[in-house]
Amino acid sequence: MRFIAPLALLASLFFSTAALAEVSITIPYAAELGEKVMHWGGFPTPVGPVAEKITWLYNLIFIIIAVIFIVVAVPMGYIMWRYRSENVAKPATFSHSLRLELLWTIIPALICVFIAYESARAMFKIRTMPENAVNVEVVAYQFGWNFYYPDYSEAGKHVAAPEPTADNPEVSLPGAPRLAKTMVVPVGKPVVLHITAQDVIHAYYVPKLGIKMDAIPGRINYAWFKADKPGNFLGQCTELCGSAHGEMFFRVEAVEPEAFKAFIAAQQLEAGITPAAVSGTTAVTPSAPVAAVVSAAI
Repeated sequence: MRFIAPLALLASLFFSTAALAEVSITIPYAAELGEKVMHWGGFPTPVGPVAEKITWLYNLIFIIIAVIFIVVAVPMGYIMWRYRSENVAKPATFSHSLRLELLWTIIPALICVFIAYESARAMFKIRTMPENAVNVEVVAYQFGWNFYYPDYSEAGKHVAAPEPTADNPEVSLPGAPRLAKTMVVPVGKPVVLHITAQDVIHAYYVPKLGIKMDAIPGRINYAWFKADKPGNFLGQCTELCGSAHGEMFFRVEAVEPEAFKAFIAAQQLEAGITPAAVSGTTAVTPSAPVAAVVSAAI
């Protein structure tokens, strides 16, 4: 038993030092991309204001918790080692300290208020849909995704992301090819997602963009993001939805505005629509596919 206290002290010092290491550490699976995180428990490099806000809040709370761990665990480990039974012939008899009790009640309360305030600010930013955004309707089903662009559609003719025609090497396995439909969005412009499902509950998740939202039959949930640089970001369903839940991958490809216009023009032609410049709006009536999915589920 005499070795427990020194081991506890060493463990507290080790984990405290690791927790406060704010130097950038390259995460193993993204070494070739040069992506870095603030600490070993953090997220990959965020893309866009939503992901940046979530990552900033996570890192803030992580540091607060790490500091609290040091303030509590290090003195506790030292006291257990310094005042163990073989070192103290007669234990002290005092029972409490009013000053200390006030201190460790008021300070944690203030910390909780600060975290609540910053969390509310982050939630307000994430849940306030931006104006002049590109609207994309996301329909999940067992076991895939449909992406519609209502801003660029006409009555009865719907602009949608094309079906994938080749295996996606990032998610395919030997002997088990997998397809991943791609949602194309413009760089530097906010994108508002109208998310629903046509059968069971799914979840739309793109970690690098900071998006995770349930897709629920009969209901439209809203989320937004803005990719501030070109890239191809992997997403997947994160709500257990059936036997092929693990196959529900998709991609979000952020391209320059001119490339996005070309993509929309090609999909408009595919839908039988004469290509024309259409600006995004903040509120759109659900297109026929999404309206049908929602009404059928109600």
